[in-house]
Amino acid sequence: MGPRAFLRAGVALAAALTLVGALGARAGRADREREPSRPTRPASLRDARALTEDAIRLYAAGQFAPACARFSEAAAEAPASDARRAEVGRCFEGWGWHTLREGRVDEAIALFRQGLAAEPGAPALLKGLGVASVHAGRPDEAVASLEWVARVEPDAEVRLLLARLYDHRDDPDRAVAHLRAILEREPRHAAARRVLDKVERERLAERGFHRAATPHFVVKARAGGNTEAGRALLGVLEAARQRVAAELGWTPRERVTVILYDREQFQDVTGVHGWVGGLYDGKIRLPLGGPLPAPRDLERLLTHEYAHAAIHHLSRGRAPRWLHEGLAQALEGAVPDPMLRVPGTVTLRGIEALITDPDPLRARAGYELALWVTRDLLDRGGTISMRRLLERLGSGEPLSGAMARGYGLAEAELESQWGRASGG
Repeated sequence: MGPRAFLRAGVALAAALTLVGALGARAGRADREREPSRPTRPASLRDARALTEDAIRLYAAGQFAPACARFSEAAAEAPASDARRAEVGRCFEGWGWHTLREGRVDEAIALFRQGLAAEPGAPALLKGLGVASVHAGRPDEAVASLEWVARVEPDAEVRLLLARLYDHRDDPDRAVAHLRAILEREPRHAAARRVLDKVERERLAERGFHRAATPHFVVKARAGGNTEAGRALLGVLEAARQRVAAELGWTPRERVTVILYDREQFQDVTGVHGWVGGLYDGKIRLPLGGPLPAPRDLERLLTHEYAHAAIHHLSRGRAPRWLHEGLAQALEGAVPDPMLRVPGTVTLRGIEALITDPDPLRARAGYELALWVTRDLLDRGGTISMRRLLERLGSGEPLSGAMARGYGLAEAELESQWGRASGG
């Protein structure tokens, strides 16, 4: 039962118990007139019932902490009751989801675990724990919980999340198994079909690829490639990792996957603009199946794509595209055009629209503006403020509020200053 359903059930139960109590009181007076002596309900059961009624009222009012405490007390009064323990678990489940929606991820994890202490193996709590672990950037901790749920319940959301996690970990066979399990039950499940098509397309393109693992990376490329070039690539990847770690302080918990395609394969798999030199979508994908670029160009390319991985994880996938592209360019060492002029206002929404425009010229203009704006933010607060901005976005804070807290100016005022500086 989800938190909303549990809340509605709780309110209904509270009303029913009130009515039952009122009717029982009237019936009790009549019974006492006819039967002077009646057996008395054990005190522990009376206490458990009263505690449960109080807990339901508190839960319905959104007072989760005292509600879960009351449910726990009621369970302690009736230690043999599975139903009482289940009530404790559902209370912590609802509290956990509420806390996760507010962006307090670590607190949510602790709450789901408290619920599991009362109701071990409860699928709803394990699902919450798995989802919260993903939001916390700890997908390795999420898999075991989610796999347990997938074994005991036909939960399409859980299987889809597992498929994405396995795809991210470069385990397409397990990803495909979960996606096909969804489609067996729900043939019209659009998201599962879309992800399955993507994974199958990539698996076909990467057939025959060689896989090499280092402490920080998994690199996949066509077998029989240039060994010396491969060693050079790994050296530059490590330098990019160290550079981004120094700037943003991000160290991944798992290896980052890097896949090297021929240009045609890269276009088929990613579908990006022809001028795009790389892509990060959970894996770094590069059109480097042939000879490597010059060392400086290769360093900039790999730093740019590795920066996308850091931005994604620090913001938990909530950074807008303009910030992704602006910061990745800045970290690779790109310098804004000092003569950049914008004939009009500069807005973040406008830059976002340009970057995602299918027209290559407009998209390139969006990249230029994103770099210019991001470089200004770095000049104002450095990489420390930038990391805090990403973390605030990751906690669920809206962009406007996160920027105001980080830079002391409202988004509209920043845009106004950028417009004046660019000649708009």
